[in-house]
Amino acid sequence: MTEELFRDFWWLMFPVFGMVMAILGAARNGAYQDQVLREAREKLERK
Repeated sequence: MTEELFRDFWWLMFPVFGMVMAILGAARNGAYQDQVLREAREKLERK
């Protein structure tokens, strides 16, 4: 049964992998933007 499922749906690995990579990329991009904004805010507050 497992082999039949894999044989029928093996191609779904690629879109699922792409979605996971997109989600991770969006999360990393959001964290990077938060860091940039935080550093900019700190620099502005020092002046």
